[in-house]
Amino acid sequence: MLMSDLQAKSASLLDYHSTAFSSGRMDFSWEELTEEERQQAYADWAAGKGLIAGDPRLRPGSALLPEWGRNQTFFRALALDDPAGNNGARLRAALASNLALEVEIGFGRGDFLLDRARRHPQALLIGYETKNKATRLMLQRTQRYQIDNLWLSDDDARFNIPRIIPDGRVDIFHVLFPDPWWKMQHKVKRLFSPPFVDLLATKLRRGGLLFFKSDVQEYGEMVQYLVEQQPDFLPHDPALAARIGDLALTHREAWCVRNQQPIFSYYFARR
Repeated sequence: MLMSDLQAKSASLLDYHSTAFSSGRMDFSWEELTEEERQQAYADWAAGKGLIAGDPRLRPGSALLPEWGRNQTFFRALALDDPAGNNGARLRAALASNLALEVEIGFGRGDFLLDRARRHPQALLIGYETKNKATRLMLQRTQRYQIDNLWLSDDDARFNIPRIIPDGRVDIFHVLFPDPWWKMQHKVKRLFSPPFVDLLATKLRRGGLLFFKSDVQEYGEMVQYLVEQQPDFLPHDPALAARIGDLALTHREAWCVRNQQPIFSYYFARR
């Protein structure tokens, strides 16, 4: 298929009303971690601090599938064995297969992820998005376009991934334009921390790839520092972009392009 034809089909598939983004900025600050701060990050992780919408273990009904997600390509860590749907058995079978696995953390509207699933029908894709409404809308889109190789969860990935995805199973992690959580009191909610980078390293296969993008230069620098401090990752290598290939822009990235805002991309291979 010609690239122009694929782009036209993708544009139709991803048709949405535009959303305005604020062009305002706040100061994003970070420093190299002291040993005490590093240990505190692990303690916060173990306590479930910073999870979006809180710890699911403390949430009523978290072991039940919502009616709209039953027997669909949708899952929650604590509801995997809910007998109301066959979700758990199907997901476990997919993860036990030999299909290449790509995971996007924070898919937002899902433009990138939906396009990725269409371009790679022989791969298994998993997307995490804590905004429940966004996840429900994305699930409707997968149903509308009969995309069956894409699974979705509205769990916080930091809670779900350790419980669901086997070690060494992931080929590519995509983390594109995560919320910077500008305010100092919200730093604990920032996705990237030493234990999160450890988690990515554990779940990636040898030679697997972490693909990160942000329009906040300081966030990119912080991520590079954290990832390159983890001994299982090689340093950022722009040449690894070739492994991603053609892609659809996320909604945020499209806004940045239209408004001539800089974008910072990073590629880290697992040793």
